[in-house]
Amino acid sequence: MKELWLFTSRFPFGMGESFLENELPVLCARFEKVIIYPEHADGAVRPVPPNAEIRLPIRDPYARASLAHAWRSRAVIFRLLRALWEDSPSIAALRAQWPELRSRIFQLLHRAEVLHQVVLREYDPEGVVIYSYWTHDWVTVLSMVRRRIPKMDFFSRAHGFDLYEAQNRDRWIPFRSFQLEHVSRIYCVSGLGQQHLQRVHPEYKDLFQLSRLGTRDHGAGPMPLKGPLHVVSCSFLIPRKRVLDLVQALSLVRTEVRWTHFGGGKEEKQVRTAAAGLPKNVSVHLHGDTPNSELMKWYTTQPVDVFVHLSALEGGVAVAVQEAASFGIPLICADSGGVRDIVGPRTGLLLSNEIRHGEVAMILDGLRDGPMGTAAFRQGVREAWREGFEANMAFNRFVDEVLDWHFRRSHPSC
Repeated sequence: MKELWLFTSRFPFGMGESFLENELPVLCARFEKVIIYPEHADGAVRPVPPNAEIRLPIRDPYARASLAHAWRSRAVIFRLLRALWEDSPSIAALRAQWPELRSRIFQLLHRAEVLHQVVLREYDPEGVVIYSYWTHDWVTVLSMVRRRIPKMDFFSRAHGFDLYEAQNRDRWIPFRSFQLEHVSRIYCVSGLGQQHLQRVHPEYKDLFQLSRLGTRDHGAGPMPLKGPLHVVSCSFLIPRKRVLDLVQALSLVRTEVRWTHFGGGKEEKQVRTAAAGLPKNVSVHLHGDTPNSELMKWYTTQPVDVFVHLSALEGGVAVAVQEAASFGIPLICADSGGVRDIVGPRTGLLLSNEIRHGEVAMILDGLRDGPMGTAAFRQGVREAWREGFEANMAFNRFVDEVLDWHFRRSHPSC
């Protein structure tokens, strides 16, 4: 049993990084103590297990290093600048982002100094495991600290924006080569993500490991027997989630449908307006932002025929999709990111990423008369989810790998 230092973006503040709510209990069960270091501390604090502690050494994440500190750190600044020059897709992209990147370098320098002076006084390479939940700014900061403390090992996860260049401005992840020089291992949450990193960075092929996320088992959901076809979706209401495309598909459905959506966002007004124009055979229930605990309770009591997810851009295996599958709900999903890791013949239908509204409508019209409308199929969905995405199994496998890796790094002669 060791101590784990977990670096997050905001968790447990606010409502983001909800997937950590499934992982943290396993981490706390396997480590004597888990110290959480959020980058930002805004919003209400969610409850954490008794042996988890929240620390905020970086009081202002936007604070910048002084010129004197920057001069003392000129060697690492030069390395960061060289990484930007080598990694940038074009001089135009570097020039366009330079004002922001220059400010970001001074912010990262400040965070690295605070970590070095405050946090790492307690660091014991034998007893502390360091884990960044994203391969983003915390990894850059930890990389800067590791240049001063070479014995400090750390690893990270990679999900979506921190993995795929296309999800970033100018299709570019600044400081990526600097991060890869220093991080000890990167756990990708989907097979497609692992393949992408291995293809883009073949010289670091062995650095990238696969470790999927998982969701808790709340039991099977009730089987729909009669009434309207109940279609459920769950996502932020933002353009890339393509909920407006689902509305268009529902406008073409001939059967009687009840559509329930969980999640809010900047497109909420547009979605509500579009949904208000759906034909009378489609009833609409938009729940907005909903705490995950309430959503799970809802699934346990509400019969759902199918979960539809048409997102154009996913990183890993969308947690909302995993959660629906855990209740045995058949899936209809667009082929994006790591969604294909869970959507296949045993669990539902994987659509092309180029959405055809008529195709979605046709599938929904015939769903109850096909194999996805049977109890046997729903049982198979749960079995497939349990094999690859059940939280206790997935996260305990992850911790086993991490502890084995940490032991071998700490005892190279063994």
